[in-house]
Amino acid sequence: MSTRNETYEGCDITIEDNSKLMINDKEIDYKVENDKWFSKYLPYTVYDSLDEMAKAIIANTSEFESRS
Repeated sequence: MSTRNETYEGCDITIEDNSKLMINDKEIDYKVENDKWFSKYLPYTVYDSLDEMAKAIIANTSEFESRS
């Protein structure tokens, strides 16, 4: 099992096995189709990776405003 951890804009991102995404210990539901990732947090935007999507969610939603 591979786990990547990163802090972005004061939020903790955890990606497990490139299939489970958590931001600040909250699991983020998402879908992947044709190697593009999307989530209800930013429903009309697709991303090339979970990491890219996580950073966009943090930067563009009030739920994950910077904790710093």
